[in-house]
Amino acid sequence: MNRKVFIVLAVILGLSVALVLLLLGCSQEVDVGEIVNVFSGKDCQSPVLVSVSTASSSVVRIEFSEPVRIYGSSFSPFTARADGKFVYVTMNSSLPPGQSSSIGGRVKDYSGNTTGFSVEVWGHNPLIPPIVINEFTTKGTERSPDRTELLVKANGNINGMVLYCVIPDDNDAKVVFGDLNVKENDLIVVWWTEKLPDNVLEYGIGTINICASTNSGPSSNNGTLVLCNTPSLGAGIMDAVVYSNFSASHDGYGTRGAKERAQWVLTSGFWEGDAVDSTTSTATRSMSRVLEGRDSNCCKDWYVTVTGGSTFGLPNDSEAY
Repeated sequence: MNRKVFIVLAVILGLSVALVLLLLGCSQEVDVGEIVNVFSGKDCQSPVLVSVSTASSSVVRIEFSEPVRIYGSSFSPFTARADGKFVYVTMNSSLPPGQSSSIGGRVKDYSGNTTGFSVEVWGHNPLIPPIVINEFTTKGTERSPDRTELLVKANGNINGMVLYCVIPDDNDAKVVFGDLNVKENDLIVVWWTEKLPDNVLEYGIGTINICASTNSGPSSNNGTLVLCNTPSLGAGIMDAVVYSNFSASHDGYGTRGAKERAQWVLTSGFWEGDAVDSTTSTATRSMSRVLEGRDSNCCKDWYVTVTGGSTFGLPNDSEAY
């Protein structure tokens, strides 16, 4: 046989054998093994900032949702140390009550997930006394604007205290109080107006009138008022009230937003049960706290006054509607 013909036949035969083996191999089920998620069970969530507060005049305490570490020198020029879920930041100087400063940095959890942030922190005021919401209207007119009255329970200073229309993280209006000394049984009347009426004095005997400098105010029928000791994130709540006209929608709160805000106050522990019924209130029928009543954080602490019965700046001794 010709040598060249032999080589060609040998090559063809070899390729044929290889093709047969390949086809036989492809016909067999191939075991690729179990697919494994290498991230299963691993923490992939970044730490969440929960609250910011002043531990002293120059030390800020920042709380996270899980234990964290300081990331590099990200808190410079301030010094910072981590202790479990908390980071303590020492500022270069004291932060006076009623004044704010920005603090930023980055932390990481023990799985390496990082979070960067920048927050506003307010100066520490240890002199803020116990104070409760005492009377309010929500359906004001030009002649009788909406007001919220606060009752002071002890001597002190209210610098940095804040009153929110609704809740701290989702508010329509707020008032941050300045450097004011107060006495037990003083009444602080917040006017939700752009300026005080001409016939209203800022200071009277036992009464302080404060203008919110806003054209916004409490929601007419469904809403909340929240009093906090500072505007800082996660600040301590001093008092709160929830009111509603018991609408047919969203469990009586009219809108989903109003319901969620009310639930926030309920979760905080500063309100229980049904809201104060605002249905019959008007610009002069205020919602008033029962005189000398116990603060039980529920609707039985409150009543709607008779027409023209609002008593802002005076004791709550009006008859009920």
